[in-house]
Amino acid sequence: MKPSSFRKVALATAWFILFSAFTPGKKASPPTPASGSNTSYYYYLEPGDTYDSYNTVAGEISRLESITGLYVDTNPFGGTLVAKGYTNNIVPHTIWPSSYLYSHD
Repeated sequence: MKPSSFRKVALATAWFILFSAFTPGKKASPPTPASGSNTSYYYYLEPGDTYDSYNTVAGEISRLESITGLYVDTNPFGGTLVAKGYTNNIVPHTIWPSSYLYSHD
């Protein structure tokens, strides 16, 4: 075998080993929005910032609909803010709310 052939075989083998073992990982999917997750929040009623409950978004929507008799969701268009959900229960609030709930007539 010629020396140049040996170099070509060695280079091809090294290239094959290096790139066949490397498989790029799958990108992580972005986090789901608050309305679709099972995360619980500390809910404070508006106006007045009064503590209401520690609940999931769906649980709090169901609870507020049964109390007020109005349709409640996370869509701000044409709605009135009825509750804000925080990840901690520190008062005064040191963070922005993670969940906003609105009632619609």
